[in-house]
Amino acid sequence: MSASRKAAVVALAAVAALWLWQFLTVHYNYGGNWTALFRIRAGLPVPDFLKSENIYIFQDAGYDGQVYRLIAHDPWMQKGARQAIAGAAFRYQRILVPALAWLLAWGRDAWIDQAYIAVILAFAFLGIYWMGLVAARVGFDAAWGLAFVALPATIVSIDRMTVDIALAAFVAAFALYAGKVRMWRMAMLLACAALTRETALPMIAGYSLYLLTGRKVRDAAWIAASALPAIGWFVYLEKMEASPVASYASWIPLAGFIERVIHPAHNPGPAWKADFAMGCDWLALAAIAMVFMLTARMALQRRWDAQAAAIYFLAAAAIFIGSRGVWEEADAFGRVLTPLILLVAIPSFEARRWFAFLPALMVDAPIALTLWAQIAGVARGLF
Repeated sequence: MSASRKAAVVALAAVAALWLWQFLTVHYNYGGNWTALFRIRAGLPVPDFLKSENIYIFQDAGYDGQVYRLIAHDPWMQKGARQAIAGAAFRYQRILVPALAWLLAWGRDAWIDQAYIAVILAFAFLGIYWMGLVAARVGFDAAWGLAFVALPATIVSIDRMTVDIALAAFVAAFALYAGKVRMWRMAMLLACAALTRETALPMIAGYSLYLLTGRKVRDAAWIAASALPAIGWFVYLEKMEASPVASYASWIPLAGFIERVIHPAHNPGPAWKADFAMGCDWLALAAIAMVFMLTARMALQRRWDAQAAAIYFLAAAAIFIGSRGVWEEADAFGRVLTPLILLVAIPSFEARRWFAFLPALMVDAPIALTLWAQIAGVARGLF
């Protein structure tokens, strides 16, 4: 079996397993209501055209998937979803996944939830497939594509319907195809990445600079132009409502990360559970420190290629994230930094270093704790 075919088979089997997990947790934990995957909080403003829906409500706190679901129902801001979303201009920047769900559902509100879940699973397939081809390229079995499932962005997106899995898939494709396909194709891929999340823009900037330093001016222009659709969309949104994106940044390098280390998150409950959760939290923060150190080592070794350039720019953007909201939980900083975690892992993976995916697994530890109640619910239902 060819590497491409095996990667596809592995990806298809993995997606089937991921869907099975979603089915089991929805069935045993949420009474069969699939809207629970979007984690919709009580009190979330609901546009008039969606008020008749039977949605699963969480009484504690919601998550970003609830916002992307609203965007998928009204991607062109014509039915009132924008007015129901706090910071709508910022949230609407991440239009690709919701728009794909809207297209797949033919714009029919009754089909949006199923279409959105299908889009998330489709990106899981692509990410596993592309990662399998990355592995096969350096002589590993294509089944190593399953490493994509262990990425924080994949776990959180499958569980809470965030868009980060799509950007992670595009990053895997970038690692696979950079310098190996026609530049217009790479530009299309990166344009989609930027419309998925604005955090793809540093990767585009880094790759453009790398091409310029190699005097590939035309290629650099193609890559730089890949940011134009996203920038045009952002400008359009900004005219309607000022974006709070600046509040996420700090002009002091690593200020947000250091503040988070000095003031760790507090976990309620019995002392032993709080201590265990604290240990997992420290493990995740140590993983991010490891990623920063591996990036610094690459820079000291003067590594300069397409992937390294993207890593440097992603790391530079990461160290200026000052928002406590981003650094508060591993679910948040893990999925936001997944592009950097993945790109840093791939060179070590290709060099057959044992710690390649260790940072991703370390960040997964506190994320796994948030899934424990669901796992226990499924286990009780099955056994």
